[in-house]
Amino acid sequence: MAQEAATKAAASDQAAPSTDQDFQESTLANGLKILTIEDFSCPIVAVQLWYHVGSKDENPERQGFAHMFEHMMFRGTDRLGSTDHFDLIRKTGGDCNAYTTFDQTVYTQSLPAHQLNLALWLEAERMSMLKIDQSAFDTERKVVEEERRMGVNGPYGKLLEQTLPYIFPNHPYRWSTIGSIPHLRAASVSELREFWTRYYVPNNATLVVVGAVKHAEVVQLAERNFGWIPRCEDPPRIPAPEFKPFEKQTVSIKEKNAPAPLTALVFRGVPLSHPDATAIDLLTTILGGGESSRVYRRLVADEQLAVAAMAGALNLEQDGVIGVAAVLSPIGSDAEKAQTAMADEISRVQNDGVTAEELDKARNQMLSGIVVEGLTVESKAAALGSAAVLEGDASRINTRLERIRNVTIADIQRVAKKYLDLDHAIQGDVRGNALGALTSLFGPKDDAEDALITGVPETNPPTPGRPGVIRPKDRLANSPLAGPLAYNAENDFEEVTLDNGLRVMVVENNEVPYVTASLGFSAGAWTEAQTGAASLAMQMLTKGTKQHTEGQLSEELESFAINLSGNAGLDTAVLSLGCLPEHADRGVRLMGEVILENTMPEEEFEKLKKQTLTSLYVSTSDPSYIADREFRTRLFGTHPYSRSSSGEVADVEKLTRDDLQKWFTTYARPDMCTLIFSGDIDLATAGSLAKKYLEAWQPSGAAPAMEVPDLPEAAPTHIYLVDNNGVQSQIRVGHLGFTHADPKYFTSRVVSSYFGGAFSSRLNETIRVKKGLTYGARGGFSSQRMAGVFEISTFSKNETTVDAVRAIIDEIARLQVEAPSDKELADTISYVTGAYPSTQETSQQVASQLWQEQVLGLPRNYTKLLLGAIASTTAEQCLTVAQDKVRSDELVIVVVGPADQLKEGLETIAPVTIVRE
Repeated sequence: MAQEAATKAAASDQAAPSTDQDFQESTLANGLKILTIEDFSCPIVAVQLWYHVGSKDENPERQGFAHMFEHMMFRGTDRLGSTDHFDLIRKTGGDCNAYTTFDQTVYTQSLPAHQLNLALWLEAERMSMLKIDQSAFDTERKVVEEERRMGVNGPYGKLLEQTLPYIFPNHPYRWSTIGSIPHLRAASVSELREFWTRYYVPNNATLVVVGAVKHAEVVQLAERNFGWIPRCEDPPRIPAPEFKPFEKQTVSIKEKNAPAPLTALVFRGVPLSHPDATAIDLLTTILGGGESSRVYRRLVADEQLAVAAMAGALNLEQDGVIGVAAVLSPIGSDAEKAQTAMADEISRVQNDGVTAEELDKARNQMLSGIVVEGLTVESKAAALGSAAVLEGDASRINTRLERIRNVTIADIQRVAKKYLDLDHAIQGDVRGNALGALTSLFGPKDDAEDALITGVPETNPPTPGRPGVIRPKDRLANSPLAGPLAYNAENDFEEVTLDNGLRVMVVENNEVPYVTASLGFSAGAWTEAQTGAASLAMQMLTKGTKQHTEGQLSEELESFAINLSGNAGLDTAVLSLGCLPEHADRGVRLMGEVILENTMPEEEFEKLKKQTLTSLYVSTSDPSYIADREFRTRLFGTHPYSRSSSGEVADVEKLTRDDLQKWFTTYARPDMCTLIFSGDIDLATAGSLAKKYLEAWQPSGAAPAMEVPDLPEAAPTHIYLVDNNGVQSQIRVGHLGFTHADPKYFTSRVVSSYFGGAFSSRLNETIRVKKGLTYGARGGFSSQRMAGVFEISTFSKNETTVDAVRAIIDEIARLQVEAPSDKELADTISYVTGAYPSTQETSQQVASQLWQEQVLGLPRNYTKLLLGAIASTTAEQCLTVAQDKVRSDELVIVVVGPADQLKEGLETIAPVTIVRE
């Protein structure tokens, strides 16, 4: 008992910033709940409408209805067309989306705060007057089918669906939210309409609004927009199951495309609001919540039985699951030994408990996550909505810290014994299939789910909306779109340069007690002699120093919830730091240590190399990855942009520790780096910390020359068909573009937006909305440091792949002859200029923009120039850019799909070369 008291006291003595959210709550007469948090730090607002309906509420014979409405709710009303919701929100500079889970469906908008009335008007329209007809259902069902194929076609594509029935055998959680294609094909529109009528009602909805708006105003606008919609019968609820541990069993999952083996121990968990949920979260953090956790140290760091090991809990509204898992190497792994090691670590906690230090470390990590959550209005809205809808009490958002602090060492041991009972575990294995892509290539196609089952088509649909519900006479007939908001496009920052040439910049923002620091390297992977060296070198920085081993360093970092990690892109590299303000001194000290005293131990290098190779085995089995890789290769030839920063399997296999050290020694120089602090820190403190821990870092000799390599010459349009027998084909189309320095770059931003940068863009409108050939299509110009690309990216089932490629080429041709309409141009300009405040919501976003300006050599007033140029863009300028910069006769076209099925059709478009991996 004395130890318990000491542990709680030690945790309580630690400084902890307030994480409370000052929310307010109201309820309309029709049952609509309203939750708000006022946040005037940025003139934007997050609007989320949470419907308490998810896949668990579906008829078992109609799986996918909740997810289908994630799509159908954007199809319009008698007053709104099929893209109007997207168009109107985008016109403000905002964005909208939706997602579906087992328990809820959430519709999200993020837009300028003075446009709140528009978002509420739109949400009320589809709550009351949604148009549900055969045409919309048929189109969106095709889109959902492509979304499902996209998931199934990737690595471990059916793993979740195969696993859920074992975990939730008698509960609707046993099927995935994406839905069943045969069920949706068998459904009638009247069934779909009945589902909407039952669940999408005001008394089953919670409106969450967070941002620069007063609670009273939100309630007033909500009453005006939703108050007239009548309360309906409360939807039926699925009864929550009683807690019952699993029967012990061993499950071996056969997954056709499993590039690396997986093994796991799975246990029955608890719902999100259960009193033990927090203790379980802390337990799983101690077991497998980072590189200093027990299973990671045992399986990965010490015994090298796995390349990754983790633990976690999935707490749903009515049930939960706890898992301890490991990713094994595709070659030479032993799943039985990994299972034994995981079970042993669980037993150690059950028998011996955990230490006070471990519990404090887990507490600190959870606290840090709550603090970071407060950086954006969207994340705060999501947390508030979850507490209100899934936990049944919005105030629980402000009791999280108390619940974390109240967990004791005895609680951790108790829940370990109660829930991680090895006699009631599912021992699961997914056998590795390193030849997954080849198996997919030569294996039979599984088309059982594509069976042509169709429901009875509806010929005389009723009037849109709810039977008997009529809009009030004073309801606005047209969307209440407000005018643009004026704002300052300049960002405030301070800076100082150390004697060693290191530039230190500070973007101060005291709203949230969190500090980030990014040490940016002006040299990226394009400068490396051996492909992959820069990426691994940056990751190796935290794998050991003269003062700390890898294990000691990860222990110190995670004990104080300090995030310190390095990565390299093609253009630049960065060492990133994030921590609470009270740990900033420690964080910068460790940043300086890994820069000045890193040792890149050979043993740690071999571990990281093994982990990277396993990750690449997974990535390279994904058709999307294959398409991107082939497109880069054909587009850039021998230029560094033809490769990824991580390299491919063959590249990593050849890397040595010396390759990493050579790159780092050459390019890790203070006179070639910039350190940017952001958040709750001022220039005096940041400058002092940088001087204290990084001024000893001195450049050696002259800075290395960095010559920009030549780009390849363009060639006539050609199709590269990568043979892959999946259920869906990936498509990439494009050619080389230009950089930010091009005088036409500003106009190209407008062209890209109306061509392929929005839901209602020409590409997506044609390929998804009208034809239902894909889940999504995007395209346009993008620019990097040394080159640019004009690219279109999409996917389609194999039977319609040729049609999709033709549609893309037709839209490219149209782009060159048809100037943007007045609406296209006005909406695009309105979006780009209106979206600017949301890109500057956090000091971290501002810091990122400052770094980009420095790397690309852009002027300090670049943003002001960009916004001014876009605001004055004309249709003639857009057409000129399309004609001058788009080369429809020099396209690189990459298709990843079954060659025997696609070659003949693609040859009617352009010459085809078959690529076999």
